Amino acid sequence: MLHTVMTIVTPVKPAKLRELSEMLCEIGNAPEDNSYIPFRSFKRLHFASLVLDKGRARPECNPCLIFENNFDGPLETYLDELCERALPGLRSIYTHCEGFPSTEVISKGEMVSYLRARVVWPLAYHVGNTGRTVQRILDEQKLRDTMETQTDELVKNSNTQSANELRNSLQEFVRKQFPSMCSPVEPRQTSLEKAAPWIKIGLLGLLALVLVLIWWPWGNACFVLVVAYAVILRWKESKDTQLSVPVDAAKLKLLVENEDRTHSVQNHLANIAIMKPGWIRHITIVGVLWAINLLARAVYTQGKLGGIPSIHFAHWSLIDNGKRLLFLSNFDGSWESYLDDFIDKAHSGLTAVWSNTVDFPRTRFLVFGGATDGPRFKAFARDNQVVTNAWYSAYRDLTVQGINKNSNIRERLFKSLDERATRAWLQQL
Repeated sequence: MLHTVMTIVTPVKPAKLRELSEMLCEIGNAPEDNSYIPFRSFKRLHFASLVLDKGRARPECNPCLIFENNFDGPLETYLDELCERALPGLRSIYTHCEGFPSTEVISKGEMVSYLRARVVWPLAYHVGNTGRTVQRILDEQKLRDTMETQTDELVKNSNTQSANELRNSLQEFVRKQFPSMCSPVEPRQTSLEKAAPWIKIGLLGLLALVLVLIWWPWGNACFVLVVAYAVILRWKESKDTQLSVPVDAAKLKLLVENEDRTHSVQNHLANIAIMKPGWIRHITIVGVLWAINLLARAVYTQGKLGGIPSIHFAHWSLIDNGKRLLFLSNFDGSWESYLDDFIDKAHSGLTAVWSNTVDFPRTRFLVFGGATDGPRFKAFARDNQVVTNAWYSAYRDLTVQGINKNSNIRERLFKSLDERATRAWLQQL
């Protein structure tokens, strides 16, 4: 199953910021049922957000509208559906943005072209529930809820059922109530999808071996280049500044007020950091994100990214011609617990990424220090965080691990299990 992760980033006319902000607030108050973008009607859309970044008092930071989309299937199909269902609302939103046609009427094709031209693809992304479509996630949750209720009824009405008898009764119940759920379950990933990243890693290793053999006579020169890179990077790190002032109190208050406002188990984070200048930092972050993206496809396929089990969809992109790093994340739990997970479980990778941005806590050799300075890292994260104006989730009450559990229940429903495995399966209900 193809999951597409992308954003549409569009400069905003400064004179239109206030008007657009009020419009996005209206969408944010009713993300599922508003007059602009009826998110709930898009059956393949997992998460979406609208973030109005008003920029900072620096020439690198122009006001822009960031429209995040995480969905099933290819881009073209989604854009066509988006512009088919929400053309008037999209026109009302993007008329506040630079480069939008000034004509009174815009066709669906023109809207699609406008949005496609402003798509920003991530350098690295993570999907917590690999291979599950929106519809499958919702169906499996409904199946589990119904089976849980039925299990309670069966246990209450018969105290003599063994684990296998109870499971047989549930299977018969599902055959009657959910006949479509009785067919073989599609694998979360095909064999090719599982093998593809490992093939890339193998080819990369082979290429490295070939280069070593070719360059062996010039090994000293290569060693000098590597050492030179490390020395330059370390020298730059020693000169880096770090955040030394507390986060603006008014901004912090606004961020906190907007968190946990949806009464769901999920949250959204938008973070935009300014890149440090120079080619060293640019090639470093591109290389780091490339490596993270490859690992996300090869290793982190069971719902965890670097040991963090709470991320549904997240991605990093360079915007403003590489001047800023955008990070968007849809995650479970609170902001504090999410950042604590980063610090405790993934600080090395986190440091390797954000050490290339301005005001990050000081690092050593790319991966040491940095995010291990918890208080300063959290202050940095807050300082670069942007308020999420509107946020949509297709399944607000489900965690990453809950979705995986629902899939495990369905996938093993009609499989042959021994007594011990059957008891373990029943315990998940």
